[in-house]
Amino acid sequence: MKKKLIAAAVIAVVSAPAFAEVSFYGVLDAAVASVSNTGKQSDILALSGAMSASRLGVKASEDLGDGLTALAVLEYKLDGETSAGTSLANNARQQMLALAGGFGTVAAGYLQTTAWDFAGKYDPVSGSAASPYDTIAKGDGFLISATAAAARASRAVAYISPNMNGLTVAVNHSTALSDGTGNLNVADPGGTSTKVSANLASVNYENGPLSAGAVYAATNNAIATSNVTEYAFGASYNLDVTKLYATYQTQTNNAATSTSNSMYSVAAVVPMGSDALAVSYAASSMNASASSSRGYTLGYMHTMSKTVTAYAAYTAITNDTNAALGVANTLIAPSAGGNSSMVGVGLRKKF
Repeated sequence: MKKKLIAAAVIAVVSAPAFAEVSFYGVLDAAVASVSNTGKQSDILALSGAMSASRLGVKASEDLGDGLTALAVLEYKLDGETSAGTSLANNARQQMLALAGGFGTVAAGYLQTTAWDFAGKYDPVSGSAASPYDTIAKGDGFLISATAAAARASRAVAYISPNMNGLTVAVNHSTALSDGTGNLNVADPGGTSTKVSANLASVNYENGPLSAGAVYAATNNAIATSNVTEYAFGASYNLDVTKLYATYQTQTNNAATSTSNSMYSVAAVVPMGSDALAVSYAASSMNASASSSRGYTLGYMHTMSKTVTAYAAYTAITNDTNAALGVANTLIAPSAGGNSSMVGVGLRKKF
């Protein structure tokens, strides 16, 4: 009898997911890089995510009938070179539950917003330590890019339209951009609101070799003088012999003295048989601090199989007097007005 119960339990566990499609996926990216920063000692380090962010995820979908599908995605960043790679705490990239149908897709959770999608389309090394666009956007406090402030949003809801002859529209709202609890912990009456929410909207168009998009992002801070509004425009065009990318974005920060900042990027990927050469350049102009930063990357990717790529890359950031941005943002920054560079070789495995 006990054997029968055990057998029934095993069958139940194995057969339970039969109603849904579940898949695991991931990326491991490891490199050895030499990093230099003005005013600091240089060093050679083993790094994770030099060309692609390392991650681990699971996707699940279930057909509900009547054209409806339930979707779930749990994805976490990994550092394959340190003990941080063994913990999922505070390492979420996205935690999404969604319902999709002919009306489009509605989702909730810790979401990768349309600001993240924008960078993924128009920056060929988006999300990596080698991306000058991500380094400058995050370091200068922009809302839009794969690593910027509104790229991933806590307590968020989203709507993505169906594809309408190449045109799609997306709307995101974060009810509390940080991981806090909004105003629930603020005294009433007399308490001062600390809530920061965010709104994003985008329009994207795909037609053959052409891709174009625009994104609006804005924070709604209880302290009205610290609201930020941003617009970004991007495009790519595939010429077969090369694929070209460009972005431009502006930011207005309503601080005590309203300021306007801007940045742009250009990039190209040149296929060379099964390999590819990538070139990327980005620059910012920050009126608030009267500073600017510029960065570029040159990378070569060698395809070893459908899932394995070897690469070599060089990236450098130069700063004006008041700026101090370093490559990858997660590494040590140079002295103000200094330079930062990284050269490395690595391997990326997708699964």
